Amino acid sequence: MKRFHVHIHVDDLAKSIAFYSRLFAAEPARVEADYAKWMLDDPRVNFAISTRGDKPGLDHLGFQVDDAAELAQLKARAEAADMALLDEGATSCCYARSEKHWITDPQGIAWEHFHTLGNIPVFNEASKTTAAGACCAPAPTPEKAAATCCSPASTVTQAACCPPTTVFADTPAVTPAASAEKSAGCCAATSAASASKPLNVLFICAHNCARSILAEALLNAMAPGRFKAYSAGNQPSANQQPHPLALQMLQKAGISIDGLRSKSWNEFAAPDAPHMDLIITVCDDAAGEVCPVWPGNPSCVHWGYPDPTASTVPQAQRIEAFRTTMHMLHQRLELLINLPSDKLEKAALPSAALELAAH
Repeated sequence: MKRFHVHIHVDDLAKSIAFYSRLFAAEPARVEADYAKWMLDDPRVNFAISTRGDKPGLDHLGFQVDDAAELAQLKARAEAADMALLDEGATSCCYARSEKHWITDPQGIAWEHFHTLGNIPVFNEASKTTAAGACCAPAPTPEKAAATCCSPASTVTQAACCPPTTVFADTPAVTPAASAEKSAGCCAATSAASASKPLNVLFICAHNCARSILAEALLNAMAPGRFKAYSAGNQPSANQQPHPLALQMLQKAGISIDGLRSKSWNEFAAPDAPHMDLIITVCDDAAGEVCPVWPGNPSCVHWGYPDPTASTVPQAQRIEAFRTTMHMLHQRLELLINLPSDKLEKAALPSAALELAAH
């Protein structure tokens, strides 16, 4: 039997626990320093709150199922409807181990389908140093970030809105938070550029057709305005076309493939090329090559991943190899974009990125 799931970010955990406990007439089933969860039976809802969001508001919705068969049914339904799907498989988040996949609705809201396998003592086993702002929902793509909503606004920043003074904060979140102190009408969330200059990251693999292409597209979708990703190779594809399975995986995850092409790393060694803050090689062949002299003298680190294009196995297994590679990249990039601000400074960024290679 399915249970509806809601995950909301809050500023004050204790105050929110008191509010929702009164609202539901029930105490939470689990409480941690940054998280609380109610397992309600009337209606059947897994309602979670955490302090790990960038701002208060809805993080994601979803369905929790009781067994793997129900999860497979939800996945098959999503695939049959050609919904954008990100299959994370077995993973850990929100103090639990789960099998899960994600889909994104037309408003850009993430929906999590998951089967809980067991509890764990930490929020996420991926890294003991995961930033407090990191949560489990995949980041919305830039075109989804400017979704509209009719929730009351809770913050005031620079934006225009339909009611007299109600505006939303500049954030890639898809749903503004409701606030008991303020009233509002229907407003459009804005997606202004970040006040600080984005960090330029160049991903390199030999042919620039799979791993580096996936990394470029993922990072640009996960942290628009904060990071700007590029990719290149020392032996790019002759026709400049990325591998079709790489493009297929991105499209299924709802990530834009516009402008993606296989290109030489010499493009980024030209005097007028954008200066990189960090260069990451994602295949061993490229890591062993003598690199060009990069403008700005950026540091280089290596994140090794198996080549999903090298296999001669049947198509279904090749698709799974690409899906696994994309999932591993997504997990590591999630850690990168949630590093504390001091770790993203030019002097500290190389060592911080190198530490992530162990995760």
